[in-house]
Amino acid sequence: MPAKLLWTPKARADIKKIYIEISRERPLSAERYFANFRRKAEMLIAHPRLGERHPEVFRTARMLVEAPYVILYETRPDSDDGPVHAVEIVRVVDGRRDLSALF
Repeated sequence: MPAKLLWTPKARADIKKIYIEISRERPLSAERYFANFRRKAEMLIAHPRLGERHPEVFRTARMLVEAPYVILYETRPDSDDGPVHAVEIVRVVDGRRDLSALF
């Protein structure tokens, strides 16, 4: 059974902020980023362990890259085998930041 895809309010706000900032000068680029974020997140429904673990960011963190941004997410349950019931997108942020400072 595919995993359920969830977004935290912060992740939704991150996407909106990124879209608004980019669209001021490059509307087509903003559309592409938005579509790529959505496509990568939807890939997690079928492949929830696609992203690498990054416990240095937060204990259960997994990460996908859409340079220069990263999609930080976690799986439920947090395990490396067995079924995953849900994937929660926690944040979508500039990967050049100190990511551990966000948590």
